[in-house]
Amino acid sequence: MFNLEAGIKPEEDTLPKRLLEEPIPAGPSKGNVSKLKEMLPKYYAERGWTKEGIPTDEKLQALGLK
Repeated sequence: MFNLEAGIKPEEDTLPKRLLEEPIPAGPSKGNVSKLKEMLPKYYAERGWTKEGIPTDEKLQALGLK
C-alpha cells in the first residue's frame, strides 16, 4: 500500500535489468537468470493480492487497513 500511495505502479514492481538478463556468474545458482515474470503472480497470490499486485479489499480488511 505504501508503494501504491507513493505513486509506484504495479508494472514498476521489477528488478534491475542486469538481474533479469545476466546469468549468475558463480555459486550454486551459476547460469540462472531471475524468473520474475513467473514468480510475481505466485507471490501476489500468496500475499492475497490481485494478479496486478494490488492488495484485495479482503486482505486490507484482514489487516485492519480498511
